[in-house]
Amino acid sequence: MKYIMGVMVAFAAVLMLSGAAQANEITNMHMDVEINSDGSVTVTETRQADMTEGTENYMVFDDDDMGEVEVTDFSVEGFTEEENWDMDADLEEKAGRYGMIDTDDGTELVWGIGDYGEQTYVVNYTLENAVRNLEDGQSLYWNFDTFTELPTDNFIMDVTSDVPLNDEDIRFWGFGFEGDIVAVDDGIRWTAGETLTSSNDVVLLMHFPEGTFNTDVTDDGTLEEEAAAAMDGSIYDDGSLSGGTIAAIVGAFGAGLAAIVTFFIKYSRRQNKGGHVDSAHYIKRRNKGREAERPPEIDDYAGLSYVFNHLQMSYFEDIFQAYLMKWMDEGRITIEIDRKDGQKLDEGTPKIIIHDYQKLMEGYSYSFKEVSEQLEDNDLEGSYEPLLWRMMLDTADAEGFIEEKALRKWSKKHAKAVGTVADEIVEYSKRWLEENGYFKFGKDKVWGITVPIESPTEKGERLLDQLSQYKNYLKEDYRRIYEEDDAYRTHIIWSMLVGEGDDVRKHLSKLTPNEENQTAYPVLIHYYYGSYLTSQSWSKGLGQGGFSSVNSSAASGGGGSTGMGGGAGAGGGGGGGAR
Repeated sequence: MKYIMGVMVAFAAVLMLSGAAQANEITNMHMDVEINSDGSVTVTETRQADMTEGTENYMVFDDDDMGEVEVTDFSVEGFTEEENWDMDADLEEKAGRYGMIDTDDGTELVWGIGDYGEQTYVVNYTLENAVRNLEDGQSLYWNFDTFTELPTDNFIMDVTSDVPLNDEDIRFWGFGFEGDIVAVDDGIRWTAGETLTSSNDVVLLMHFPEGTFNTDVTDDGTLEEEAAAAMDGSIYDDGSLSGGTIAAIVGAFGAGLAAIVTFFIKYSRRQNKGGHVDSAHYIKRRNKGREAERPPEIDDYAGLSYVFNHLQMSYFEDIFQAYLMKWMDEGRITIEIDRKDGQKLDEGTPKIIIHDYQKLMEGYSYSFKEVSEQLEDNDLEGSYEPLLWRMMLDTADAEGFIEEKALRKWSKKHAKAVGTVADEIVEYSKRWLEENGYFKFGKDKVWGITVPIESPTEKGERLLDQLSQYKNYLKEDYRRIYEEDDAYRTHIIWSMLVGEGDDVRKHLSKLTPNEENQTAYPVLIHYYYGSYLTSQSWSKGLGQGGFSSVNSSAASGGGGSTGMGGGAGAGGGGGGGAR
């Protein structure tokens, strides 16, 4: 919330000074970010600009924001380095030259504008020590804003590395502007859906497994703690304002800084008075050191989607995988895994068999696509699970078989329809939670702006605490999953739902048939990995088809929408422009 207020202050100042708009502008900005094996980051900015005044472009790097990061290897393609940069030189003298300026606060990278009119600048620099070691992994948390004092259209950032960045163990988020950040091939692409100005940041947060990069820089804290702090006040934080609400507030009250501060005070008080749900960070903190040996006895996983989202545990794709395991338990499907000799489990190919397929299809007159089109204009009536089950039926061939290639092809073709269904899951969850006495969802207004009041009942508070404590129970020792013969299936499903799926998979992959509980090994192959490989193939197809949903795990680590707010505490650039 504090960070949002800071953004709002900056935005209000921009509005109050809007009469003094700058003439220079960037019409296209393509930023290539390459993460090197030593943890350094090489940046190439290709700027197409329309320049009408001033003599030089500049980027700001303040020492207070840099930490152990150092800027090196600065150059501008086709330009000559000037060791002693003269800020007072004229337009012609600075043309075709670049240099560095030491300031009281840090360093500025500068280069000449050249001639007025349309210009293309290709700027290169390296950020040494950008990737840091945290207590349980590695992190890149950096504000790549070096330009927003110039209005910037058509911003694209491509992030690449020798390490494939679409690996499920690598998570990523974007903060600072409305846009989309998604996995593309082996990298990441982040695009802006708006003109960027000095009110925006360009904060990229990426988390990697330990040892991914050969960096010696260390910092305190865990990946989860850093992510929670970064998301405060962002699109990923259910307790914060949406980007659209922020824009509405700015439009109505941007002329008065005092009014903005007052609004936020009233907003916070109104939610507190209404019993608005505590933040995920606070719920985790109040349950620290407490454990629950059992998850909730609830099998409508979609009904809990709002809670999983709020606690930053699991999202649409994870819930789909949990249903795959549930359907295997119920005997609806069998998932086989084809592997070559010596091939690892996670390199296998899934094949799904839907039992009694022809008989099941007799009861359906509408395709999955037609159902999704109905959802665009109407709320879901009935349970959510049948939507996902209908999707599986739609994917199968005439015999009820779903081959891996067919699954990816179907997912790619129907990505938009799946996105529509994904967008419905949290609204369905809110209705389910209210009907079952866990939450009350209401609205209030502050100065005409609608604010959500999402209040857990006593029953709902117990649910939030139980999920947090159950997550603690699993994290303490993953062997607890298969210590009881009659409970391991439940534990595996719920480990996915409370956000421990990846770590549980790593733990199970180290077992052999002769180790630990004898039931664990067949579950590993035919239960967990069957659903995992199926879900991964499905997700890849969706990604290739442009799938996007704010309720997806993509929006919280694997791509999706990004917005203003969040990203507080990142190191990095202090903006830049022309003068």
